[in-house]
Amino acid sequence: MERFVLVHYAEIGLKGGNRRRFTERLRDRLRQAVESAGVDATAGIHGSRLIVRPREEGTAERALLAVLKVPGVANAALALRVAPNLDAIGAAAIEALAEAPAGSFKLETRRADKSFPLDSIAICRAVGATCVEASGRLVDVHNPDVTVRIHVTKEFAFVSAHTYQGPGGLPVGSTTRLLSLLSGGLDSPVAAWKMMRRGALVTGVHFHNRSLQGAAVIEKIEDLCGVLAWTMGKMPLRIVPFESCQRAIVGTVPAAYRMIVYRRAMFRIAARIARIERALGYITGDSLGQVASQTAENLCTIHGVADLPVYAPLMGSDKVEIMHRARQIGTYDVSIRPHDDCCSFLVAKHPVVKSTDAEVRELEAGLDWDALAEEAVEKMERRMILPDPAALGSLPRVQGPRT
Repeated sequence: MERFVLVHYAEIGLKGGNRRRFTERLRDRLRQAVESAGVDATAGIHGSRLIVRPREEGTAERALLAVLKVPGVANAALALRVAPNLDAIGAAAIEALAEAPAGSFKLETRRADKSFPLDSIAICRAVGATCVEASGRLVDVHNPDVTVRIHVTKEFAFVSAHTYQGPGGLPVGSTTRLLSLLSGGLDSPVAAWKMMRRGALVTGVHFHNRSLQGAAVIEKIEDLCGVLAWTMGKMPLRIVPFESCQRAIVGTVPAAYRMIVYRRAMFRIAARIARIERALGYITGDSLGQVASQTAENLCTIHGVADLPVYAPLMGSDKVEIMHRARQIGTYDVSIRPHDDCCSFLVAKHPVVKSTDAEVRELEAGLDWDALAEEAVEKMERRMILPDPAALGSLPRVQGPRT
């Protein structure tokens, strides 16, 4: 019996005449993911599913771990491939069930090969009886602890008993490129991941005050990108020196307005980076009302200076939801490591919460934005971050019919 990874998609199935393009993109991403995991494997499209075949024994589980990081994957399972006959299918079902959690079970069969001598119901009955005899487990067709799935084709049969939930969405690269403003906290990496899940190629942009933050923050940003790179394959990172811009703002703008002006400055610099990267928008970790700079009035003032759309996928999420998602995608432990935030540099204890574009433009009038942005982009560092092997993680809890 050979072990494979069976991959199912969901949203891609709604793409009509474009479905092939999306599935090919997903296939390419699966190949890239398992290669990053150090697994020698093939990935191919077979009807409404994709199959990853590890070439070396004992590597299927690691391949599955990598597959479950890939947007576009609705769910995936380790499956045994056997000859399409009842004896082989029964033996595979017994083995799959032996590796599954304890409890009751049921079988589900899909018979793609209509020439197979038994229909789906008859296969379930015959194989179910074999499993009961071998395992002593009870059959529960309504609320089982384990579901054994059988897929019969003309050449092979696939049998699995573990189904794991993937991220869903669309494969990365199927929509556009966006810039993600990464701060190093909890919110911005989750926001970046959510847009990757919508098919966006994401370039991380971090604004860094060397004199204030030091090198530890850059290490943290790289580690976050190393986690996110599992989702995207590899992640471009742009590190932008921000100290000159901040000094100019501190010398001109009252402390109560500096956080707003810092963030407006980031969008002005990001506009030049977007032209270089051919990006069509910006991703932020904003959540409405979470902090003073994220009131509706202040967000209107900050985002109003952007020359491209601002995507804020966490706008309606609270901190508990964001922390939960960060744990799911693996960024939480990195994000909570202490770090100095460049935006906390000389800001007021009680910043303004209701600003307007007109009043902030008046405060910014003495700043030479062209010169400041040109200097920042000229000194920008470019790095490419590959998936961090330590961030691959372990298999999540089995997703059964009761969840």
